Amino acid sequence: MNSNLKYWYLHNHQLFRNLSFSEIDSLCILKKFKKSQKHELLDLPFSSKERIYFLKRGAIKLLRLNADGEEMLIDILQEGDVFGDLNLEKPTDNDEFFKVVTDEAIICTFYRERLEEIMYKKPDFALNYIKFIGFNFKKIQNSYKNILFRDARTRLLLLLNMIIEKENVQINSYTLPNYLTQKDISQLICTTRQTIISLFKTLEQEGLLNYSQKEIFIPDVEKIKNFAKNVK
Repeated sequence: MNSNLKYWYLHNHQLFRNLSFSEIDSLCILKKFKKSQKHELLDLPFSSKERIYFLKRGAIKLLRLNADGEEMLIDILQEGDVFGDLNLEKPTDNDEFFKVVTDEAIICTFYRERLEEIMYKKPDFALNYIKFIGFNFKKIQNSYKNILFRDARTRLLLLLNMIIEKENVQINSYTLPNYLTQKDISQLICTTRQTIISLFKTLEQEGLLNYSQKEIFIPDVEKIKNFAKNVK
């Protein structure tokens, strides 16, 4: 993929917007995954050097196998997410892996050492990076807080609001592409699949959403946003 397109893909992201054309061009190697099948393992490029990944298009699941060999959903990564060895410390081995859940995913991958070189040269970029990682850490902390101290209905609505915010929804009604199974959602908010089925029926009766395997239609986005704002 040519340098102009590399620059276009990264420049609009809040983390990279202050980098020059030459800095972005030297930083990244772009790889395109063509219409991967749903639940297909994501074949990230192997390298002896540590890499960081930026998801430009699509959505992928971060999974881990439990002691019984079953897949456990850890997180859902969406457009704009950065993942990999983000803390710039010595990485540790883990058993996490990724699956594409949309028809297509575009990922930019770059060496961590190149990122460090740019951070040394551009203190403002280093500061942006620290803020970006801090924001994501805070989001994880808030997620655990919601899991520990909220009822299942509240946790589900907060999850929907998080997706709405990530999709930057600015219209009154919106259809979310449903790339999460009921089992996925139950794992993300720490409840049972049967509870999720019951909650979706209740929320449909309340007029907050219409659920199907392909999509989740939200007729009044502001109701979800206002609910999340009022959660103490």
